[in-house]
Amino acid sequence: MSKWLNWGINCLIVFFRFGIVAAYAMLIYPLSDLLLTFQRELPQNIMHSDDFLRLPGQNTVTAGAIQSFPSWPYAILILIGTLIFIWAMIKNLKSLTIILKNIQQADYFSITNEKALKQLVIANVVIIVSDLFLAGGNQLTRSWFYLIGNTGILASTWSTVASDAWHAITLGIIYLIYHYTLTLKTENDLTI
Repeated sequence: MSKWLNWGINCLIVFFRFGIVAAYAMLIYPLSDLLLTFQRELPQNIMHSDDFLRLPGQNTVTAGAIQSFPSWPYAILILIGTLIFIWAMIKNLKSLTIILKNIQQADYFSITNEKALKQLVIANVVIIVSDLFLAGGNQLTRSWFYLIGNTGILASTWSTVASDAWHAITLGIIYLIYHYTLTLKTENDLTI
């Protein structure tokens, strides 16, 4: 392996480890929504947030809509979606780190790579589940406040669910091909 490729893999591994730490720090994000819900300030915070875009022609929101906004369902949907998303991202980053370490050691066809690929597929299916919760929460802001979408950290919409499903399917196909290749290699190694 070349010196530059080895250096690049090491950089990616360090980047993924920082990503894992950042994912744990991201646990604070949905707790702020719960705190604002307890203080009854969540609708006003959403209305004045830069993370949301407004539909054209819908410049005002009535005081009744602000008062009737389902703060608790929104906060709970965002909390559950965020926790599931963080778990899946940590699994993704750990799996990618394992695969990169094995590539660095020239261990291309190994059981640990297969397990890491399987974890990637599972984590990406779990991301679809988190998208459902997050898209549901973001749908509430669209229905009550005519906000197009969340442009912040957790900006999942119903179209995000579909694109993440295609991503999971693609990773699943890659896993199946790798599993089949590993099986053929094992059989070939046993053949004299």
